[in-house]
Amino acid sequence: MNVDPLADTAPSRHAIESDDEDEYDVPSLSKPKPDQLSTPDVKFAGNFPIKSPLLLASSIAGEAWARGADLGQQQGAIYVGDSQVGLLFLPPWTRAAVVVSETFTRLPLSAMNPYTTAVIDRIQPTSISVLDSYSVQGYISPRIIPWDEAPVRYLSTNAISISDPELELFAPPNLMQSTMASLVSNVFWKSLASTENSTVALFLLPSPKLPAVPPSTIKPSSFPPPSDDIQWDKKTMQKVHQWLFETIGEGENVVQWVERNRGSSELQAANRRRAQGGIGEGGMYI
Repeated sequence: MNVDPLADTAPSRHAIESDDEDEYDVPSLSKPKPDQLSTPDVKFAGNFPIKSPLLLASSIAGEAWARGADLGQQQGAIYVGDSQVGLLFLPPWTRAAVVVSETFTRLPLSAMNPYTTAVIDRIQPTSISVLDSYSVQGYISPRIIPWDEAPVRYLSTNAISISDPELELFAPPNLMQSTMASLVSNVFWKSLASTENSTVALFLLPSPKLPAVPPSTIKPSSFPPPSDDIQWDKKTMQKVHQWLFETIGEGENVVQWVERNRGSSELQAANRRRAQGGIGEGGMYI
């Protein structure tokens, strides 16, 4: 017969109560600064169209896509505080407003919803397509897939008409915690309280990297180092390019995506203008 020798022993005092004499000295967590708690100021420079389709390309996926898209000259900018977060392009071959976002700086969690809310309220888009990336290492799946064989995945507030074996749903229990995920959620909740139903589809390129932890504050904008560059193959980028415009109803007349080397895109030109005091570092806030 097994007998617990401590069964009749009274519990130690710290198991039922505690005072200053028997507590460990736990270091206090640093309190957030007041400027981290306040709602960030989102400002727009340039002539942003209203009630047009919107294409939003974000972060490393947005930078890679923008290299091969014929976007033309930068037409405006979106600032959070004093940092340029979004770049506006208005290519003549599409009615869509194209915003390339978070390629020069990244947003903290506290700024994601105010930023996406301001963009949606300013443009009031009729339809939205979004490009971002997801981490293959962090994706929960029944089978292990190497990142170079992983599919492009999607999320959408409505059913999409695109049928392709290389496009798969971003399925539960996986979660997205990026700014673009905030945008999709924002549009969904707004649609519940409105008679106007804007469709938004989020396409996610596979990334070999784990998702980076959002910064605690918004840092000054600067171009990402070459180590952050990920090369997706030409075929994948051309397909995603086509899907982005099909989602907003412009799949037939879309200009083809062309593979380019890093350093030759409109984003590099925009970054040079920003450094020289053009849109991106100055101008009138509208």
